[in-house]
Amino acid sequence: MTQDGIVPCFSVESSKGSLDDRSKAVGTAILRARDRKPAYEGFYPFLGNLFLAQERARETVRPDPCKPVPSLVQTQWEEGFPLLKRWDFPVDGRSADEVRRELGKFIPQDNPNMRTAFEALSAGLDKKKEGAEEFWRSFLLHEGEPWGKWVNMNGIDTASLLFLARSCIRPSIEWTAGDLLRRFPLPQTWLRGYCPVCGSLPALLLLQGEGERKGYCSWCGTTWGLNRMQCPCCDNRHHESLGYIFAEEDPLYRIQYCRLCKCYFKMIDARESAGSTYLPLEEWTTLHLDLLARKSGWGIPPSPSPTVYGPLDGVPCAGA
Repeated sequence: MTQDGIVPCFSVESSKGSLDDRSKAVGTAILRARDRKPAYEGFYPFLGNLFLAQERARETVRPDPCKPVPSLVQTQWEEGFPLLKRWDFPVDGRSADEVRRELGKFIPQDNPNMRTAFEALSAGLDKKKEGAEEFWRSFLLHEGEPWGKWVNMNGIDTASLLFLARSCIRPSIEWTAGDLLRRFPLPQTWLRGYCPVCGSLPALLLLQGEGERKGYCSWCGTTWGLNRMQCPCCDNRHHESLGYIFAEEDPLYRIQYCRLCKCYFKMIDARESAGSTYLPLEEWTTLHLDLLARKSGWGIPPSPSPTVYGPLDGVPCAGA
């Protein structure tokens, strides 16, 4: 815990430490999760190796830097626009392939959907042969299946394929987000419900310090400040229509729901967490909160914010 009482959370802003430090953080997070959440034991070997592969890739990943017009960056933020759309992110094909090769060693044998998706992904990359960046960048898109030019989707689980491909390009995406935020510091006045870099809704909400709320981006790993009472999806700020469901087995976790848009978000009280919080792992070890929220009738929020992207084919809508 830092001197101001804020628990460090691992995201693009906290990726400056050495590889050894970041790798130790992954190992510590896995050990703590195994102790506190044994129900997810089947996930930990694969996730631990995935996160380590991504941390190693961050050492050398260097996609082409984005070059926004400096004089327009603050104007974009003042007017509520993120710096990029998801499909604008550059991708380092060499780095993505390094992660892919590592993943192939650890895919669980008892997960046929993921294994066949990995085989299709690898075969598609071999078919592309030249210009790997175009292949990997096709997975940045949401409408249609542009990767279908190279990947044979017959009998392939699309969700598994997207998870694997986007896991491979995640270091590139986070590198770009971190690079932009280093060059253009985010003003504290950005309190919108979506990510200031890519316009995605948060995968997790965090409580820190004296009750400050932050969002953790589902796409690029950025964290940013939110109002204490606010639905990230529809921007509802009326406390009488916002509520919480607490997880009885762990009071540090809760669900925030909105009666207006019918969506929910998972929240972590990081103030009481012992040690740092490794957010990529928390996305996985809070699936029981998703089940609880859905059982209670609340809908999965869309990941790309409808405010920024509008409705997208194939992307869940509010209350779906």
